[in-house]
Amino acid sequence: MPFEQGKEDQVPAILRKAQDAKWEKVGNFFDMADEALPGVKALKDVQVAMLFDQSLCTHFGSVFEKWPPVKFDWHYECDQIFYIISGGPLCATCNGESLEGSAGDVFLFTRGTDVTFESKSELVGLTIHYPAFEEILKRYKEYAETRDK
Repeated sequence: MPFEQGKEDQVPAILRKAQDAKWEKVGNFFDMADEALPGVKALKDVQVAMLFDQSLCTHFGSVFEKWPPVKFDWHYECDQIFYIISGGPLCATCNGESLEGSAGDVFLFTRGTDVTFESKSELVGLTIHYPAFEEILKRYKEYAETRDK
């Protein structure tokens, strides 16, 4: 089916050049207190370069991520595919099982999953997530509010 201009439910063809990535710390977007959720403080130091946000696609989003050596716990309020471009290894522990990936490996995390991440060296990855980034931020704020009750 060809794309029809003006259809909100269709994604246009868009190209983002990797060399044009502008890196910002997640903390610039994540306006939550460090103690709101486990892992927020560590996550704020991760750098991202937004590739596709809600202004381009209402269904999903994508970012480059640059992680320093870090260890933190995280709860997923989205579905996410994480492809390690360089660096690592990255260890993801979930339900007592440890998975270790490095450059060229792909992780899939589903909404509701609790994970402990550990990266002993810098890594760069590509994340594709559902829903779009802005909706994810909203979900985390709601999750933090209901978690404390």
